[in-house]
Amino acid sequence: MTISIRPLDTLFFRDGKPFSLGEETWADGVFPPYPSTLFGALRTWYIAQHPAPFSKEAIEQSAKITIIGVGYSLCKEVHTCEQAQHYIDFGVGYSLCKEVHLPMPLDLVAPKGQSEVVIRLQPTEMSGVVSNYPCPILLLPPDKGQVEEVAQGLMTQVDLETYLYSTKKVFSVKKLEDFLKTEPKIGIGRNDATLTASDALLYRVGMRRPVDWEIVVDVQLPDGTVSLPQQAFIIKLGAENKVAEVRSFQRSFGIDPAEITLKGNRFKLYLATPAIFDGGWKPDLSRHGIRAELVAAAVGKPLSIGGFDMEKGVPKTMYKAVPAGSVYFYETSENLEVVKERLFGKPISDKMPEQGFGIAYVGVW
Repeated sequence: MTISIRPLDTLFFRDGKPFSLGEETWADGVFPPYPSTLFGALRTWYIAQHPAPFSKEAIEQSAKITIIGVGYSLCKEVHTCEQAQHYIDFGVGYSLCKEVHLPMPLDLVAPKGQSEVVIRLQPTEMSGVVSNYPCPILLLPPDKGQVEEVAQGLMTQVDLETYLYSTKKVFSVKKLEDFLKTEPKIGIGRNDATLTASDALLYRVGMRRPVDWEIVVDVQLPDGTVSLPQQAFIIKLGAENKVAEVRSFQRSFGIDPAEITLKGNRFKLYLATPAIFDGGWKPDLSRHGIRAELVAAAVGKPLSIGGFDMEKGVPKTMYKAVPAGSVYFYETSENLEVVKERLFGKPISDKMPEQGFGIAYVGVW
């Protein structure tokens, strides 16, 4: 079932950096939330809805929740607030006035000075270049003009399909920051015994308020006594027990593999969500029964994925993850239809794939 998660307040999601009261005054956050955060929020809701809430059985069943897709829904500019309210009044969901977006592939860059148009980097054989770049093919702009990266770019699902099945060079893109408002919050630690403020514990966090923005999640619940209701419901999301409204998502979500036809001996692997690989930044496709040579890659800065184990009362293991949008270029002697069958829309992360890490799509190059 596909759902939309619409924040009803400001949100804050901690990154992997340590934050100690009295030592740090600014808490860094990440946005959008990692798949593990969405998994945890849905798992908490599932446990609370179970006939035996917070029992061992409920906890064990909740661990079987599977996230198979994560996207973002942005309001179309042609729609007004009145139109959005019209959809709500008729009970078909606010999400009907939204477009589904996915993270922009990182082999797309913007011409210098432009922010809404991106161009595709071209794979080019290395010749006479001294570099520690580990692949034989470089990704270069199609001309000599200056280019720059687009931070947290988002593409429509339709454009991403075109990107995967064609060699189209120019696409439109939106920035996530255009749909967020930063609202810093100042707080101070409190003595639990006296209920008074503690000295030297002043801190500030950068809360984010999403505007015309929702998270779209394709989720499967374990077979049992709990199912997603048809009516909207509330879940807790992020720090400070902030809440979000969950509704059934009425529009199509996901890329149809039938639209992608692979030819020759090459394919491209695009990550729609962050992935944690045992080999660092490179996926090991042999784990999926595929032999292929990595010849080029466009990979972003690593993310720190951690968390806190509520059941054990200890921090979870911290992992370095490849960010969403990372792209890998391969050459292979395998049947490309087999490659597509084994990788397309599948979570290929070596860690926590059931939580939605490493959801991959295959395309041409």
